Amino acid sequence: PAPASNAPPAAQAKPAPAKPAGKAAAQLAAVGSEDAAKAEWKSLQKRFPDLLGGRQPSFAKVERDGKTFWRVRAAGFADLADARSFCERVRAKGGSCNAAES
Repeated sequence: PAPASNAPPAAQAKPAPAKPAGKAAAQLAAVGSEDAAKAEWKSLQKRFPDLLGGRQPSFAKVERDGKTFWRVRAAGFADLADARSFCERVRAKGGSCNAAES
């Protein structure tokens, strides 16, 4: 017979954690409504197809100084350094971009 193993039984083994969507995002705009945010994303995709083609949008409603804004972000960056690198490419093409934690 095989020697006993100190490994836990398979039933107790924990599955690998799901990979997070990303820890950072790149904010590309802030607009006044959700509809405007979605329209802005479409416009940015046409303007920067090489940068935004494979990215997922993130829209977030934020209130600041009594005003409501919708953030338009490209999501799913591994970390802030990754988002900053992306933003440098957006700015090099004339766009506006700021890296942010998601």
